[in-house]
Amino acid sequence: MKHRTFWIFFLMALFATADTEIFAQAQAVKLHYSGKGGYSLVERTNLRRYVNGKYVGLTSREVRSFVSPSEPPLMRFKAKGSVYENDQWYDGSFYVMEETLRNSQVAGAGIHEAVQSVFHIFKNGQLTMYKDNGYPSFRSFPAYTAEKVNVGESWKAVAERSVDPLNKGVFTKIPMQVLYTFSGAETYKGQAVYRIKAIWQTYYDAQNRDFGGDSSLQKARGGHKADIIVLQETGEPILILDNVDETFFWIDGTEVNFKGTITLFTEFPPAFDSQRIMAALNRVASVKTGEESASSVRGGSSDRGAVAGKGTSTERVAIAGGEPSSVKGTSSVKGAAISEKGAGTVKEVSSLRGVSSAKVAEAVTGKTAGAEPKNNIVAEEVPAGIRLSIRDIKFAPDSAQILPGESSRLDEIAEVLKMAPNAQLLVEGHTASVGKPAGEQTLSEQRAKKIAQELKARGVKAGAFICRGFGGTKPVASNETPEGRAQNRRVEITILK
Repeated sequence: MKHRTFWIFFLMALFATADTEIFAQAQAVKLHYSGKGGYSLVERTNLRRYVNGKYVGLTSREVRSFVSPSEPPLMRFKAKGSVYENDQWYDGSFYVMEETLRNSQVAGAGIHEAVQSVFHIFKNGQLTMYKDNGYPSFRSFPAYTAEKVNVGESWKAVAERSVDPLNKGVFTKIPMQVLYTFSGAETYKGQAVYRIKAIWQTYYDAQNRDFGGDSSLQKARGGHKADIIVLQETGEPILILDNVDETFFWIDGTEVNFKGTITLFTEFPPAFDSQRIMAALNRVASVKTGEESASSVRGGSSDRGAVAGKGTSTERVAIAGGEPSSVKGTSSVKGAAISEKGAGTVKEVSSLRGVSSAKVAEAVTGKTAGAEPKNNIVAEEVPAGIRLSIRDIKFAPDSAQILPGESSRLDEIAEVLKMAPNAQLLVEGHTASVGKPAGEQTLSEQRAKKIAQELKARGVKAGAFICRGFGGTKPVASNETPEGRAQNRRVEITILK
């Protein structure tokens, strides 16, 4: 009887274990990143700051951004067989709220000066920076294992943080060796999500120095514990809460310790009726459609083709947590080059040797030389949303002051933009290139901000105006003629989606 009872309990335990294993296998999930659309990313920092052991106050900072899908910045990245062939590139506009708030007039108008970052995200969450201005601060985080995972199972992955502890404007990249643990599925604000735990140690010194970072930063030590919530469908993180305790050491003996939280959360933009807006634009602008529009955006909103002088463009493509590699490329036309830094032209211009500059401009713009768009405005749908290119804007020379003759065009544009009342608007300034790059850059930024202010004054109630300038680096026509330079003096407005 005792033996029979033993075997009954033994078999029951065996079956229970088998059932548990079968259930666990059924619940195993494959984590992956498949985000495709635009999103707003907010990083909110609340850290107690100690300098050389003495508490000096609370550091509160908020970095906001809008990140849009874009085409690869180099066409070779989209070529068949490229590691990036089927993956997603992004163009991000980042701005710091604490700096913006110093100017209450501009902040009150919801107008923000932003810096650009261009990056790529693989299906495993690994992020590759192409144009790096310090943001996003967390790269390749979270990253996913290639295997299915059950609740409680862990994996390790390499990531990276971009830090500027003293707000010097110099960013240092610190490697992260992260241990992730899968906590399971749940519902967060009505969305099906997965929860993941992450822990890692801050370890930075001469052995893993970032030679492009702050040369006076000697080392960093500390620890992080983070809660991560990602969407089940796409693997996109929508909330990260990082508990921080880390110390930075400089060569002059200064030690700064930070304790507190860094919160990152993602918001998705409201939808707008793109067909209705494009129909309205057709009355006031030349609208590109189909292949004509697709050709013009190769290279994305981040970097379009540029007619430049002699030279070779060099870009560094750095995978967060890995060694950067260089990609170089030159396409010359009678001593001129179409820069592949953010290339993306209608044709392979390297095949146009011996042709006139007008033909080169035609290849870049997709338009016949001499053809003028309606109202000198070109509208098209691009991966980031709907873009309006306002050509030959009449500014006072070397100034952001708009001449009176532009009022009617701005009135018409404002009426269209009101059809997307809660959208975020990216306003990008461009100048002709006359050999003064520093001045052209500043002027393009000032003109972008001025256009945003004019639209705001006309009742455009955008969620935010995000302003960037590119100087004369992205022409749409040749700078060799007055007509071409007039086309290059433009402001582009994108209704972000």
